[in-house]
Amino acid sequence: MSSAAVIINTLGTYNWNARVYGTLTAASQLAASVKNRTNKLRIAYHLHRLNNTLMEFVQLIHTAMEGKLPANPGAEPVTPRVLRASADNLEQLHRTLEYIVEALRRAGMMNDSITAASLRGIQRNIEQIASVADWFDLASQLPEVTEIFDRAKQEKERGELIDLTQVD
Repeated sequence: MSSAAVIINTLGTYNWNARVYGTLTAASQLAASVKNRTNKLRIAYHLHRLNNTLMEFVQLIHTAMEGKLPANPGAEPVTPRVLRASADNLEQLHRTLEYIVEALRRAGMMNDSITAASLRGIQRNIEQIASVADWFDLASQLPEVTEIFDRAKQEKERGELIDLTQVD
């Protein structure tokens, strides 16, 4: 079982989905507020709430990666389809977060004392969400990825690879 599957398995598929969808819901509410140009206080509230939800979610992923969460004995086995769906959801979250940060940056809220701290907090976590999405995507294609690494290992053993440091 891949380490990505272990994270989902530790939390349980439905609990994992609830957390992903909860974070995506908070991000979508903020995106709707930004798109409708709602007042600054409402945006600041949604931004603060999203930042807290996102930080908790990223911390949960790190805690599960470090093995500090107890395994869920009744969890269903994680299939490549579940990993692919999770990767898709995380990619959607990543796109929504990027939209929010860019729209609020253009609106000048990166320098506003009410919104700047939360916005910067979200900005710090965007790449982590993208990395986890890529990781889950690769884990969903484990046989193909394993085949690529095995082929590269065989090419190296046969001497078919060229060390790029030797190329002029």
